Parts: sequence; structure tokens; C-alpha cells
Amino acid sequence: MFWVVDPCVSELVGDARQLPPSAQEALRLRAVAALVAGRTREDVAVVFQVSLKAVDNWWAKWLAGGREALVAQPRGRRVGEHQVLDEVEQ
Repeated sequence: MFWVVDPCVSELVGDARQLPPSAQEALRLRAVAALVAGRTREDVAVVFQVSLKAVDNWWAKWLAGGREALVAQPRGRRVGEHQVLDEVEQ
């Protein structure tokens, strides 16, 4: 099997958490696609420059919930959660 690495993925340097959410989602989906295609966990971690733990987490999510489990989620607190001021003070 011939393995093609997207130049955008191979140029990732440092922490993938610094990528925008859409790029993180694409990275997760491509990594899982590589696993489905038969690549090893170690190979996927090296190619996509992520940890084995990340690959294992993505694979577990994929097995539990499919593609929907890997889509980007909104970041930050939910509206109204952990507010310092109550309604009267606001």
C-alpha cells in the first residue's frame, strides 16, 4: 500500500492543540482513516506528529461513536455556567 502524506500535515510542528478546531477535526479524521486502512498506531502517531495516547483516544471515540464522536466541539464554558455575578449583581 502506498502512503501519501499531505504536505500540510507533515509540516505540523509542535502542539496540534494550537491548530484551529476545524484543522484539529480534520487531523483526527485523517488519523482514524489511516488506522481503518490498516496503519499501525505508532505509524499514525509519527506521520501526524501526535502522541500515541491521542491516537488511542481518537480510535476509542471512533469505535464508540463513529465520525460524530470526532467532530469539533464548541470551546469554553457553556453560557451561564460558573458566573461570578448573580442576576441581580449583573
